[in-house]
Amino acid sequence: MGTGGMSQELAQLAAQQAALRQELQKMSDQINKDGKGAGGMSKIAEKMEETETDLVNKMISQETINRQEEILTRLLESEKAEKEREMDEKRQSNEAKNENFSNPNDFLEYNLLKQKETELLKTVPPSLTPFYKSKVNQYFNNFGN
Repeated sequence: MGTGGMSQELAQLAAQQAALRQELQKMSDQINKDGKGAGGMSKIAEKMEETETDLVNKMISQETINRQEEILTRLLESEKAEKEREMDEKRQSNEAKNENFSNPNDFLEYNLLKQKETELLKTVPPSLTPFYKSKVNQYFNNFGN
């Protein structure tokens, strides 16, 4: 494998790096458009561009390799953060439940007061004509059921 083969391989790697950087930039723009924030995507893109320059200039050093490892680490962290964001959205979309959290003492007090007033009306009937007395009795009989 001569220098021509190595040059061709480095050119392919640089082209792949450029394509990845462009896709990352598109993804970053989309995230920014949605209002979620892109985090460290711009730093990753800058490091990818530096790596492209090193590949094109055939200057691969330990620094280039370390930079690639850092890019990989940041991309993995970004992927993990995106998954967590999706999970959080899924967890937050619960429907509201119709639960009544009222104080039962108020309700019991109201029922007791209502019962006392009903008993008072039954025991002390106002002076009514027989027609209205039968209607009141009929009302209380229906009300009691």
